[in-house]
Amino acid sequence: MPAYEYHCASCGNAFELWRPMSESSAPATCPKCGGAAEKLVSVFASTSGYGIKVPERPAFRGGTEAS
Repeated sequence: MPAYEYHCASCGNAFELWRPMSESSAPATCPKCGGAAEKLVSVFASTSGYGIKVPERPAFRGGTEAS
């Protein structure tokens, strides 16, 4: 089961939820304040037989991206 990252617009809490892929688009509730949370784009790295693969650009987290 994959972990999805979320950000709460109400309190700024960032958290992960383990959900089936079939529920990936379902709304999420912040465990801290109970507000609605937005799903974030996750960054994934793998070391399985290929060495470390790191994305060229960072994931969006509401700030500016480094070039």
